Amino acid sequence: METDTFTYIWALLNPQGEYKRREQACRRLWLSYDQNKQRAIYHAIRDKQRQGAFVNPNPYFAIEDNAIGMAARLPFKQPTNYNGARSFPDVPLVRAIYNGMGGIYTRQEAEAFGMEIKGEFKL
Repeated sequence: METDTFTYIWALLNPQGEYKRREQACRRLWLSYDQNKQRAIYHAIRDKQRQGAFVNPNPYFAIEDNAIGMAARLPFKQPTNYNGARSFPDVPLVRAIYNGMGGIYTRQEAEAFGMEIKGEFKL
């Protein structure tokens, strides 16, 4: 059974007033993205909220702005797969799936690229 990920983003955004009426338009927009992009958008919004950064109160634009923002931040860069590396950066590492292949990535890159994180990597 597939999880309805829209309920999570809708609860995170918690729209108020007139923006509550945007639910169906937001659902259509959300479902137009693949699951990896949805995860990345969710994490970007959640992180902004936690940091007290601006998140558009209109949920449609909050989703759209963060989807566009990701594309602008990551136009040509590819994540570094540390699988088989002899040394590792001194940051949290995770096991994750990128383009259908498993590897070891920094948590920051895995989240930025919307990877499916399978667990923490222990040295």
